Amino acid sequence: MEALISKNFELHATRIPELSTPMHVYKSKNLIFVDSKLSCDTFNLLYINNPELSDKELGEALKHYKANNLEYCIWINNKNLSQQVKNTFKTRGIEEQASEVGMGMDLNTYEPISDNTHPNIKEVKNKEQLATYARVIAENWSPPDQNVLKYYNLTADHYLNPTNQIKLLIYYHEGQPASCVELFPTDEDTIGFYGFATLEKYRGRGIGTTLLTFALNKAKELGYKNAILQGTEDGLNIYKKMGFKDYSTYYEFA
Repeated sequence: MEALISKNFELHATRIPELSTPMHVYKSKNLIFVDSKLSCDTFNLLYINNPELSDKELGEALKHYKANNLEYCIWINNKNLSQQVKNTFKTRGIEEQASEVGMGMDLNTYEPISDNTHPNIKEVKNKEQLATYARVIAENWSPPDQNVLKYYNLTADHYLNPTNQIKLLIYYHEGQPASCVELFPTDEDTIGFYGFATLEKYRGRGIGTTLLTFALNKAKELGYKNAILQGTEDGLNIYKKMGFKDYSTYYEFA
């Protein structure tokens, strides 16, 4: 399961930018990094996928971001956070900012859950709905992050292309968009959940849990065998209650 989580994380970071002009994905022996052309550390992601990363290799990636005046973040899991990488980070003044738990669930063990508010959840099917989805994400910052709106505008055709098999879901509370999540597949067996977000004024009403059960039901219905996600501390108890298990830790550095 740990390998499945890592593979899905990497694909999620790179698939849409690789398809989107003028964005670009750079790959070297031990890392990949994304240049979204937006100065936003949400979408300029450097992912280290090998514990043998050299200082020179990392330096070339950082040089690109700095030369183009782009904000960025670095992600690495506990398996690849070797002493060599730690020493490189320390030398360059790179510090841990946050961590998330890599979690997985065998969907063969999951029994679909009924909820009378599931009809409040709609799948994004067009650019207008995608713009609504983007606003829910953007409004989790104050003021709303305009780079989020730009990103989804630039990548809209690829998110909406059914061949990419990405599902974007929005929960509407009394007709107003309140929460959202992305379902991103690795292959026909494994799907990842990303970007769980509930606007502050709608939190504490069980909306996030409802959206999670809907997403799990959908994943099971579509025939996926594994569901994975990166869980933050405030959601861990809910994920574990649903049947997710801990497999790894992902660290964000800057």
